Amino acid sequence: MSLGLSMAGLGSKSAARIETVAAADIWTPACATFESNLGIKPYNSGVDKRLIRRILSSVGKVDLVVGGPPCQGFSTSGKRALDDERNHLVKAFLQAVELAEPSAFILENVVGFTSFQNGKILEEVIERGKKLGFTVHPGVVLASRFGVPQRRRRFILIGERTGNFEFPNTLPKRDTPTSGFLEVDQRVDDEFRVVTFDEATNDLPVLESGEHANVYKLVGREMLSKYQQWSRKGSPALDLHVASRHGSEFVRMMGYIPQGKSALDPDVKMPRELRPTSGFPNSYARIRGNEPAPTITRNFTTPSSANCIHPYQNRALSLREGARCQSFPDSFKFLGTHSEIRLQIGNAVPPLLSKGLGEALLRSLSN
Repeated sequence: MSLGLSMAGLGSKSAARIETVAAADIWTPACATFESNLGIKPYNSGVDKRLIRRILSSVGKVDLVVGGPPCQGFSTSGKRALDDERNHLVKAFLQAVELAEPSAFILENVVGFTSFQNGKILEEVIERGKKLGFTVHPGVVLASRFGVPQRRRRFILIGERTGNFEFPNTLPKRDTPTSGFLEVDQRVDDEFRVVTFDEATNDLPVLESGEHANVYKLVGREMLSKYQQWSRKGSPALDLHVASRHGSEFVRMMGYIPQGKSALDPDVKMPRELRPTSGFPNSYARIRGNEPAPTITRNFTTPSSANCIHPYQNRALSLREGARCQSFPDSFKFLGTHSEIRLQIGNAVPPLLSKGLGEALLRSLSN
């Protein structure tokens, strides 16, 4: 989120930019990656009022508070959802907004945030935002409409004090009078120029199961898509193009799965002994090369848990392919073990999505 916001700007007409001045996260590998790329050492700590006050005393006035607080969506019968300890990080985020008194805030979460406790927690958050003096804009956005080669839906709550913010690049599926939030259809991209998986990744070397490569394909710049040119800018060498190792029978099984299909689909023909006997609805599925990728989850290197089989190669996506689908430039350096890097990639907000939100917010505040 912070990387994308740092990319946001309104061009030559305005010098408005978004600059990160402080950050906090309890997960040490994510803090290390953040500091390495954004130049800010995060407070490696859980978030509470004491930490918020400490940060504000250090940096002074801030214009924007941004966060993706994990939320389990629980509430005890008869109590407000935000009073449940399991939702304390959402409450801490709102406390940060209250104490910082910014011009705006952005809260990001899973789409399920809109339905937790039959929408009760969303209603409470909106109510709290309004009481703090903000015009609140809840919505579900689709990453592919922001140039991200992935159909990832995320819940976004924008609070600002001008009253003229509008979500960019959305076609409404429904505008619910009761909650007032905008939702977009996951598949309708007809009016948008989307970036496909092939356009995002086909400049990367072919890998077999368990292989890795650290040299880009030797092709002329004119043969690269605009997205690939943007991805490779400033990156002297390829890294994280590492494929998970699969057993030989698993590799054979993947060879029978066509694009857009799963080994669990009854119409996919394969030897009976190779067909999985159980799995999630999106398990053992091969993605389509001529469309944006499906949601990159924290399990995008494990076909038994996610829709992540390469369109043409019998393996799961590499770490670099996952990062490309999330719109991280190749120059962004992830720190940690491969497992920790996979989680950082899969749990991230696509930077190009947050860039688009940041530019819409800058327009609102500039007006």
